[in-house]
Amino acid sequence: MNDDNWLVIGADPRLATCCAMLEERGYNCHHIATNQYTEQLGEHIMHLFPKYVIFPILQLAGKLPPTIFAEGTQLYTGVTSEGWRKPFEDAGLQLHSYVKDESFIWKNARLTAEAFVHEYYARVKRQIAGTHFKVAGFGKVGKMTAHVLTALGAHVTIVARSITQLSEAVALGYGTEPLTADFELVAGNLVNTIPAQWLAVNANPQLHIFDLASAPGCLKEPLSSEYYTVLLGLPGKHFPIDAAAILTDTVEGMSRK
Repeated sequence: MNDDNWLVIGADPRLATCCAMLEERGYNCHHIATNQYTEQLGEHIMHLFPKYVIFPILQLAGKLPPTIFAEGTQLYTGVTSEGWRKPFEDAGLQLHSYVKDESFIWKNARLTAEAFVHEYYARVKRQIAGTHFKVAGFGKVGKMTAHVLTALGAHVTIVARSITQLSEAVALGYGTEPLTADFELVAGNLVNTIPAQWLAVNANPQLHIFDLASAPGCLKEPLSSEYYTVLLGLPGKHFPIDAAAILTDTVEGMSRK
C-alpha cells in the first residue's frame, strides 16, 4: 500500500470508478461525490490531508480556498477557467490538466467515435455501411470518427477550413470539401466536431446533424431536435469503465513524472 493519500472529487460515476481503480493499484484513495465546493468538503480535505487531488471533468462549482491544501499538494484538473486556476497558482500549488494530456485526448476521442456509432444506430435505426457522412473538423475527434465510420463501410467526406487538415484527409483517402462562408448543407448526415457556431441550415427531413463538439454547438440559429442532436459526454455515458481507466492511467502517469 502506498502511504500517499489520493482524493477524487466529483459526482460523475467515472470518478468513483477511478478511485476504486487507484485502490486496486495499491494507493490509499478517498472519493467525495460532489461537483460543488462547500465548507463540509473543505473540512474533509483538511482532515484527509491528500497529496494528490483529482477534480471533476468539468470545473468544480464554488470558490475553493487554496489554504485548505497542504504545501506540495498536486492538483489534477479537468476543464477549468483561468480565473479558477489563478488562486492556486498564486498560492504556489501545482496544477496539472489531465484533459490536456495527449494520450487522454486521443483515447477519449476513440471512445467518443465508438459511442457515436451506438447513438446513430439507436436514433436513426439504419446501417452505417454504404451511408455517406460529412465530418466537420479533422482534429482528434474528427479523425477518430472518420476512421471508425470508414471501418464500418461508410463513405466519409471531411469538411474543414484548414488546408493542412484537408491535405491530410486526402492523403488518408477521404473525400474533402472546403468549409467556406457559403457552405450549404441541404440533406444527409453531418457529424460536427468544431466547437463554434458556423452552420446555418433549414429544417429538412432528409437532414441529420450530430454535434459532438462542446458548447455552443455548431448552429447559428436554433433547429428542431428532430434534425439536430447534441451528443456530449459520450465516453462516460457509454463506456464508464473504459473512460475511468483512461483517467486513472493518465493521472497515475502524470504523478509518476
